Amino acid sequence: MLPLLFSLGIVYLFALGAGRLSAAIGLPRVTGYLLVGVLAGPTPGDIGLPALISHDHLNQLAFLHDVILGLIVFTIGGSFSLGTLRQMGMKRFRISAVEIGMTGLLVGLGTAACGISPLAAGFLAIMAVTTAPAATQMVMREYQSEGPLSDTILPLIGINNLVAIIAFILLKENGLAPVPNFSSLAAQLSEPLVLGVFMGMAVAIMDQRFTRPVERQMLVLAAVAVTAGMADYLDNSAIFATLVAGMVAVNASPYEKRMLKDLTAIDYPLYVLFFIMAGATLHLDALGHMGLVGLGYVAMRLGGKYFGCRLGARMAGVSPIIRTWLGPAMLAQAGLAIGLAEELSRMWPDQGASVQTIILSSVVVFEVLGPLLTRVALVNAGEVTVFNLLAQRSPVGFGEGLHQVLGHFGRAVGISHTDGPVHSGEIRVRHIMRRNVEVISNRASFREVLKTLGHSRYDRLPVVNDWQELVGVIKYADIANTLFDPCLHHLVVADDIATDTHLKLNPEDTLETAMQALKDYPNDVYLLVVEKENPRQLAGVVRHNDLLSSHFRSHSAEREGRAVC
Repeated sequence: MLPLLFSLGIVYLFALGAGRLSAAIGLPRVTGYLLVGVLAGPTPGDIGLPALISHDHLNQLAFLHDVILGLIVFTIGGSFSLGTLRQMGMKRFRISAVEIGMTGLLVGLGTAACGISPLAAGFLAIMAVTTAPAATQMVMREYQSEGPLSDTILPLIGINNLVAIIAFILLKENGLAPVPNFSSLAAQLSEPLVLGVFMGMAVAIMDQRFTRPVERQMLVLAAVAVTAGMADYLDNSAIFATLVAGMVAVNASPYEKRMLKDLTAIDYPLYVLFFIMAGATLHLDALGHMGLVGLGYVAMRLGGKYFGCRLGARMAGVSPIIRTWLGPAMLAQAGLAIGLAEELSRMWPDQGASVQTIILSSVVVFEVLGPLLTRVALVNAGEVTVFNLLAQRSPVGFGEGLHQVLGHFGRAVGISHTDGPVHSGEIRVRHIMRRNVEVISNRASFREVLKTLGHSRYDRLPVVNDWQELVGVIKYADIANTLFDPCLHHLVVADDIATDTHLKLNPEDTLETAMQALKDYPNDVYLLVVEKENPRQLAGVVRHNDLLSSHFRSHSAEREGRAVC
């Protein structure tokens, strides 16, 4: 067996190359990391090929896997902003209830019709509800997605997993035990809840005392490890407790998501290792044992997630974009479903092993499809800029990279180089704009305007008419006078307070043009983009952050190119 550190170093190098290769051909990097895990894991070793990651290696890394999963779940819990939930009302819960209900119903009835027992079908229905937070979150971070769909995905994943854990505990205690033990059931539900609340409050209190990001990073790592470890010691659900801890910590801390923002500076390499281990533990041989029930499970879960999200989104009255693309973004499945299936197999050897085989085989399918469909959903929803997609490709080839390294080293030792021309690619507004724009109808009441503006991440809203033509923009400053005059509330609609804006670009404008507009209007958080042929047709928005980031990256690349010549 190879030394563990040597194996980790090699697989990290392979993951680096596989991630870049995946990005170059339009796949999420997560897919490349999973593939590295599959090829480096025990599966090739089982057929006589050398394995970089053996079963013993995986056993040694099991504790690290649990910590990383805890970080992911803590972050998902942190996405439950109670303020945002209040502003949205019951929309997210309505979507989640319909999606969970339809997925569970279709999978339960479908697998039972394929010949499995009703109790086993019930466990499969519960496991079908789970969604893998890690793969989805990694894809969103990779492409820096932002918009209503992105804001909806993570809280729904958290609700899905929380409901699945509670439902599993209920069915396990009542379906497998000869006599229902209500005291054990109460302990299984209350102990992780109390533990999560306690740890979340402790983190929120300590968060106020720390001023350095590294201290807050250590705090979250410690809290996740203690929560998961204590839950395991008490024989409770570590995922349940950690999810609650993240939700309480973020909502109780006066600094809200500051700790999660600091965590992003160190967690990505850990997440890469998590997916390498996930790929190494995928049971490809289980695909051959999927059977009719397994095929039914995969088909019913696909249908339940897609049509459940679509119907739930329609009932909640959200935008058509979310209705269309929410389902494909909710398909990834991995750790939680595997964990529940493993626990069921231990407690119910008779049929639990069959359920575990179905879950292990289906996870192979959903871990491959899930990240890819999440990427497709985010891109088609207009929440990923073209520039972020293009940025996945390497800025230089190997030959050019070698030339730059030798040139830089030559300058360091005093060897001069001749100057040469450098050509930088021209960036257009269409490369950095976001197409999924939150708008409001010009006929919306004043109360609707306030509610939408309160939920929006910006301090202004584009106003459109029935033909989706741009009428104007509502800024918070424009409604301040109306806001404090209750007599006018029932008389005012969006059209009355919308103001025309001259701050417009078209998709073919250059980066320099957009930067000049930013200088002319420094107080505006984004620039409106309208179609060149029809200035009243809203095409998207360009955020200042995206604009400045693109400007910095393009000029940095140009300066580096000049330095090499």
